[in-house]
Amino acid sequence: MNYKSIIKTVVILASVASLQSCDKDFSEVGGDIIGDNNLNIDTYQVSDLTAYTQPYGALGTQNLANMPFGSLDNGEFGRTNSSFVAQVLSSATSFNMMKPNAVMDSVYVYIPYYSQYDKVENEKTYYKLLNVVGDASFNLEVYENGYYLHDVNPGTGKTLDYFSDAAAQYEQFKKPTLLNDSKNIKQNKEFTFTKENIILYKRDENGNVVSDETTGKPVELERLAPGLWLDLNAEYFQKFAASGVNLNDPSQFKNFFRGLYFKATGNGTTGALGLLNLSLGKIVIKYHQEVEETDDEGNPVKKKQHLTATLPFSKAANAGEEATIFGDNINVSLNQNEGNNHNQVGNKTTGDAKVYVKGGEGNVAVIDLFSKNDFEELKKLRELDILVNDAILTVHVDVDAMPKDQIPQRLYLYNYDNGTPVSDFLNDNSANSLYSKLVYGGIYQPVNEETKVKSNTYKFRITEYIRAILKNKELKSPKLAIAATFNYNDLLINTVTKGVNSKLKTEIENTPENVTYIPSLSAMQPLGTVLYGTNTSSDKKMTLQIFYTKTKN
Repeated sequence: MNYKSIIKTVVILASVASLQSCDKDFSEVGGDIIGDNNLNIDTYQVSDLTAYTQPYGALGTQNLANMPFGSLDNGEFGRTNSSFVAQVLSSATSFNMMKPNAVMDSVYVYIPYYSQYDKVENEKTYYKLLNVVGDASFNLEVYENGYYLHDVNPGTGKTLDYFSDAAAQYEQFKKPTLLNDSKNIKQNKEFTFTKENIILYKRDENGNVVSDETTGKPVELERLAPGLWLDLNAEYFQKFAASGVNLNDPSQFKNFFRGLYFKATGNGTTGALGLLNLSLGKIVIKYHQEVEETDDEGNPVKKKQHLTATLPFSKAANAGEEATIFGDNINVSLNQNEGNNHNQVGNKTTGDAKVYVKGGEGNVAVIDLFSKNDFEELKKLRELDILVNDAILTVHVDVDAMPKDQIPQRLYLYNYDNGTPVSDFLNDNSANSLYSKLVYGGIYQPVNEETKVKSNTYKFRITEYIRAILKNKELKSPKLAIAATFNYNDLLINTVTKGVNSKLKTEIENTPENVTYIPSLSAMQPLGTVLYGTNTSSDKKMTLQIFYTKTKN
C-alpha cells in the first residue's frame, strides 16, 4: 500500500472541501477514508497554546497601498477616525498652457473605492462596495496641507518615517480655508460611501450641461466607478494662475502646493470606514483663459480657450497618458481612537480569556505554541512519529462585544517573531469570486443554519507550518500573531508576499528578538474585533487541532 498516495488524497480532499464551502466543519477531514486497515486517522488537540493581547501603538503609515478612510463607532473599541494627508504630482505638461489670466471654472478630487458591478437600475449602474464597513455618514473636512513632506531627512539623507499618531501636527499646519464647501452636505457634513457610478456630462462654454438634440438627455462624457468625489473651492485654486512659480517643475510645485489633508470625524451617527484606491486618485482643474490668435486675414482675434490640468496622487493614475510624471508622492494615514483601545499587554504566562485585535494604532493577538515545560508537548508529538494531514487553528468571535456588521471580514495570521507570512499563506493560490487564499482561510464565518455553521469563527489552515515545526530538529516554535485586515485584494496580497511591513514607533520586547515591524495589512485596517482566548473554560476557547495519519504497529 502506498501511504504517501493516501495522505496526498486526504490533503486534496480537504482542500477541495474548503474551496466548495468555507464553513465546512474541518473536524470531518479524514473521517471517511477507505484504505488500508493498517492506518489510523486521528485528531490531536494541542494543549500548550497560549494567546494574549499585544498592543503595538503608533506605526509608520506612509505610502500605503490602500488608504483607510472614515469615522466609525467601532463597538467595544469606541470611535475610530481615519484621516490622511496626500501629495499630488505635477508633470512636464500639467500647467504649460496656463496663463496668468486663467480663470478656474471647477476643481474636483476623485479617488475610487474598491467595488464590483452589481446591477443597472433607472439607467444608473450600481456596485457592491468592497472593504467598506458601516453605511452611515461622517463629517469630512478637506484643507490644503501646510506641512512639507520630505522624502528623506535633510540632515541624514535617510528615508523619513511618518507615523500614524501625528494628526495634531497636520492640524496645526493646515491652511485655514475649507476646500470641500459644496452645498451638497454628502460631500462634507454628511459624507457617505455611494454605491452608484459617477457620470460626467458635456458642458458648454458657460458651464451648462449640453443635451442631445434627438433624445433631450444630457450628453455623457465619461462614467466612473464609485469613489470619493468632492467639488473643491475653485476660487481658492486661482492662486495657481497667479503664482509666478514654475508649476511644471516637481520641486517648485511640491513646495508651492503640499497636497491635501482629508480630516474625518464623527457627526453623531455610527459612521462608516473603508479603503480608497489612492493609486488611481487625482485632482482635476478645469479652467479657461483668453488667448490671442490670428484670423485668415492676419488680424488679431481674442478667443476663449478651455483647458484641463490633472494632478494624480501617484504615477499609476497617469498610466497611458503622454505627460510624464516627475518625482514620487507621499501619503500618510492618520489614526485617532476615541474610546477604549484595550492597549494593555495581556498575560503572557497564562494567556487571556479574551484577546483584542485591532488595526491602526492597535493590537495583535500573540499565540505562543509548544514553549511551556521545555517544549514537553512538542517532544511528545515528535515521538509519535505522525504524518500530519491538516492543522486547523479555530478562533471564536465575541459577538456581544461587536456590532455584527463591523466584524472584520478577514483576519491575518503570520509569524510574529520575524513579521513574515506563514508558508501556508504564500503557497495558497486558491480563489473564488469573493475570496482569495481560501485554503489558508482566516475568513469570518457567522452562524448560519442553512450552511450548518454553529458558531462565529475564523479558521486558519497552518498545516505546512506545523509540519515544519515537527520536522525541525531544534526545540523551537516561532510565535504566531493574528492581525486585523480587510478582505484581500491584489494590492493587499502583494503587500504581504513582498514582505511590506510598517515600522513601529516604539519596539516591542520579545524573544528571540524585539519586534520592530507590524504587517502593513494591520496599518490599513484601523477597525478591530474581540476574540475568545485560551485562558477560559468556555467552549469557544481558541483551539489548534492536528489531523494526522499513523501506521499501526
